[in-house]
Amino acid sequence: MSQDKQVFEFEQAGNVLVVIAHGPFMEFRDNDIRNAYNEAYRLLNEPETKHLLVDFSLLEYFGSTFVGILIRLAKKARANKGEAVLCHLSDNMRDMLKTLMILENAKTDFYWVPYPTREAALAALAAKDAAS
Repeated sequence: MSQDKQVFEFEQAGNVLVVIAHGPFMEFRDNDIRNAYNEAYRLLNEPETKHLLVDFSLLEYFGSTFVGILIRLAKKARANKGEAVLCHLSDNMRDMLKTLMILENAKTDFYWVPYPTREAALAALAAKDAAS
């Protein structure tokens, strides 16, 4: 593993925390993954942050550890009265998340809504804010 490779990259787009996932997660130590999750959670606690967008454009595969992180971060975003959305999902990733019943499943408090691009996801979150 390269020492300078990060688990997550973070960007702020208005009131949206954008998390760009790097992978595969097997390349990272457990401590690195835990620290990345803690940083994402901390950033979701910032007063200017309401929504969460996870960008999968740099991720080819994810496993149960990443799914657990997604669920916890989605719950945090919803506790902030925000939304949790995804972009750039491959067909395989989409199928896996649907099988796990966390994609487009409003019966849970941690479900995700997918968008094809970051721009589409940000536009949808902005429209939701404008409507409320």
